[in-house]
Amino acid sequence: MFDRLARTLLAHQRIAALLLAGIILATIAGGTRLQTDFSLISFFSAGDEEKVALDAFMEVWGQDVGVVMVVAEATDSDMFRAERLDWIAELSERLASETEAIEGVFSLATTPPLLGPAPGLLDLEPALATLPRGSPEELVAWRERVLSSPLLAPHLVSADGRVMSVAATLTGNPDDPQQLKPRITALRAALAEVPPPAGVQVATAGIPVVRSDFFDVIFEDQMVSVPLTATVMGVVLFLLYRRLHALIAAGLAAMVPPLMVFGTMGFTGEALGILNQSYFTLLPVIAVADAIHMISRFHAEARQLAPDGRPSRELRQQAVHRAVATIGLACLLTTLTTSVGFVSLVSARMPILRSFGVYAAIGVLFAYGAVLLVIPLVLGRTRAAIPEVVESGRMQRLLRGCAEISLTRPWVVLALTAGVLILAVGFGTRVVVDNSLTASLPADHETTVASRMVDEHLGGMLGIELDLQGEEGSLLEPELLRGLLAAGDEAVALEAVRAVGGPATLVATLHQAATGTRSIPMADGAVEQFLSLVEGSDGVETILDTESYGRARLVLRTKDVGANGFVDLCEQVREIFTRHLASVDTSATFSLTGTPWVAYRGINAITLDLRTSLSLAFVFVSLTILVLLRDVRLALLCVVPNMLPLVVGYGLMGAMGWVLDPTPAVVFTIALGIAVDDTIHMMARYTEDRDGGLVHRDAIRSAVMHTGRPVLITSIILCSGFLANVTSSFPTMQVLGMLGASVIFVAMISDLFVLPSLLALFGAPAGGPYPRSATSESPISTPPSGKYSDQRRSTFEAVSGSQKSSSG
Repeated sequence: MFDRLARTLLAHQRIAALLLAGIILATIAGGTRLQTDFSLISFFSAGDEEKVALDAFMEVWGQDVGVVMVVAEATDSDMFRAERLDWIAELSERLASETEAIEGVFSLATTPPLLGPAPGLLDLEPALATLPRGSPEELVAWRERVLSSPLLAPHLVSADGRVMSVAATLTGNPDDPQQLKPRITALRAALAEVPPPAGVQVATAGIPVVRSDFFDVIFEDQMVSVPLTATVMGVVLFLLYRRLHALIAAGLAAMVPPLMVFGTMGFTGEALGILNQSYFTLLPVIAVADAIHMISRFHAEARQLAPDGRPSRELRQQAVHRAVATIGLACLLTTLTTSVGFVSLVSARMPILRSFGVYAAIGVLFAYGAVLLVIPLVLGRTRAAIPEVVESGRMQRLLRGCAEISLTRPWVVLALTAGVLILAVGFGTRVVVDNSLTASLPADHETTVASRMVDEHLGGMLGIELDLQGEEGSLLEPELLRGLLAAGDEAVALEAVRAVGGPATLVATLHQAATGTRSIPMADGAVEQFLSLVEGSDGVETILDTESYGRARLVLRTKDVGANGFVDLCEQVREIFTRHLASVDTSATFSLTGTPWVAYRGINAITLDLRTSLSLAFVFVSLTILVLLRDVRLALLCVVPNMLPLVVGYGLMGAMGWVLDPTPAVVFTIALGIAVDDTIHMMARYTEDRDGGLVHRDAIRSAVMHTGRPVLITSIILCSGFLANVTSSFPTMQVLGMLGASVIFVAMISDLFVLPSLLALFGAPAGGPYPRSATSESPISTPPSGKYSDQRRSTFEAVSGSQKSSSG
C-alpha cells in the first residue's frame, strides 16, 4: 500500500501538491467560524445535577460572581479621613453613571449601617450621608458605628479601617469573556477619571477581574512564549540537521494539524476553550516526532543510494519512495495507538474531556496525513546535500554506548529502572489535585495582590451560596430564623469564612438597632414588622423573596483556599446548617450551590477524570500494540518503556510539590503519545532488521543506532521547546515546561536503554531462524548466510565499518 502511495505521489507531484493544498486550506477556512468559550460553566453538561441547580438558582437570584471590587488601602493611618471618604463618594457616583457596564454600586456612599447612634434609632441613610463634619469626637463615634455594622464590615470596610471597597455589580453575563472584557475596560476607565487622594493605593479585584486579566496576560504571554518555543525548536532542528528542507518539512508537519483541527472545530460548532487550546502544544509535538523519523529515514536512504551525499533527482525520488514505504507503516501504527489513546477519553464523565479526546484523535490523523503526504513532497523537491547518518560523531558514539550498555548490562539497567519506578510511585502518592480561581494570575500581579487583600481584610473573594426554600411565610417564623442565625454564627467562626449574609442576619441587625440586642424577635408579627422597615431597599430583594417569604438566599463570604479547601469548607457549612435546621420545627430545606462550588468540583473532576482516562488510554494503547505486533511477548515488553515516563513524571510532581490541574495533566497525554511513537518506531526497525537477516542482538544494536538518532533529535527539540515555557509569567506554564521536558527526557531514556535491555533478555524469537547471540569478539557479527536484501546489506556494512573504525 505504502509503496503504491509513494509511487503515485512522486509520479504526480504537482497535482498532489495542489490537491493537498486545497484540502488543507478548505479545512483551515473553518477556523473563521471558530467560537470561543472560556467560561467556567463550559466544564459541565446541560444535564449535570449541580449545573441544573445552579441555573435554577441564578434564574431567581441572578449571577453570583458578577461583582468587581475597587479596593482602596491607606498606606499611612486609615481611610477615615474626610478627603478619602469624599473620594469614595465621588468614585461611587462615577461608577454608577456607567449604566451600560454597571448594574449597581455598593459602598459607604450607598449602603446604610442600619445601626443608629443609640438603641431605638434605625439609620436607613447611606453611611456617608451622615458623616459628621464637626468635632473629632463625633467622627470617632461615627467610625465605630460604621465598623460595628454587619452590613458594612467586613464587606465594605476592614475591621481596622485601613481598607475600603466600592463594589460594582456588572451587567450581562460575567462568565462570558466577550461580554466581560468591555465592561471591565469601562469600569477601569471610570476609575482612572477619579484618581485617589495621597496615601491611598487602589486596585481592582473580584472573579470577573481575575478572569479578564487572565485572558489579557495569557495572550501577552503566548505572544512571547509561542514564538520563542517555535524559534528554539526550529534553531535546534536546524543545528542538528543543518538542512533547510528538514526545517521546512518539520515546520509544516507541526503547523498543519492544529490549524486543520481548529478549522474542523469551526465547521462542527465545537468552541475553543480552556482545555482544547492545548492542541497548540499537543499536536505539533506529536507531528514533529513522526516527521523527524521520516526525515531521518529519507537521509539514510539517500546516503545509501548516493554515498557522496549528492543524489540525483531520480535518486532523491527513490529515497523518498523507500522512506515512505518503510516508515509509512510505523507511522500508521503510532497514529493508531495514539488515536486509540485519545478516543478512550470518551469514557470520561465530563463532556469537555470527551470532546477533547475526539478532536485530539482527529488532529493525530491530520498529523499522520501531513507526515505521509506533505513531507514527502517537500523532501522530493530538495536539492541540498544529504548529511551523513552513519558516522563516528558524538551522537553516534552516544548511541553506540547506549546499545552496548543495554546489551552487556541489561539486568543493571532494569534494576535501576525498577528502583526509579518504586521511588516515583512513592512520591506520586504525594501529588495533590487542586487549583485556585483567584490565583491563576502571577503572584505579583496587582489583581492577585488585591485579591489577597480582599481575603485578608474584607469579605473574601468567594461565596458559598445556600438556596433556602420552604412553605409560604416560613421565613417569617422566628424559630427558623433563630436556627439560621445560630448556624451562621457557628459558620463564621470557621477560619476561612469572613461573613454571613441572609434574612436572619438582616432581622437580627434590625432588632439590634431597635433594642441594642442582636437576636431574632420572638413576638408574633415582629419579624414581619422589622422587614417592612427595609422593604424596597437596595439589597433586600437579593436575599429574600418578599412576595411569598418562602425562599431566601444565604451567602457566606470566604477566602479562596483552593479547590480542595473550598469543597471541604462547603461540606462543613452543609453539616452546620443541616444540624441547626434539624433542631427547629420547620419544613424548609436548603441546597448548597454557587459558581465557585460548581466550578471547583468540575475542574477537579476534569483533572481526576483525565488521570483516570489516561490510565484507561494506556491499557487501550497496550492492547492496540498487541493486536498490531501479534506477539504477546513483544507487546508486554513495550509496556514498561511506555509506562515509565508517566509514572516518573507523576512522581516528579509529588517530589517537587507541584499541584496537578488540567494544564499540567495534558503533559501526560503528550508523554504517552511520544513514548508510544518512539517505541513503535524502535520495534519496527528491530523487526525489520531481524527479518532482513541480522541476528537478534545485532538487530537490537542496529535499531538503537538508526532509530535512536531521530529519537534523540526529537527529544532534544521537544525538551528545548518545553523548557521555553519556563520563561512564562504563569506558574502553571512554568510547571508545564519543566514537567514536559522531564517526561520527554525519561521517554527517550526508556527507548534507548530500557526497551533494548528488555529485548536483549526476553525478546529473542523462541526457536526462530535467527540466533540470539552475536559473536562476542565483535560488536556486530558478519551477516548470516541466506537471503539478505541489498538495502539491509549496505546498512549492515556501513554500521559495521563505523564500529570497527571507532574501536581501532
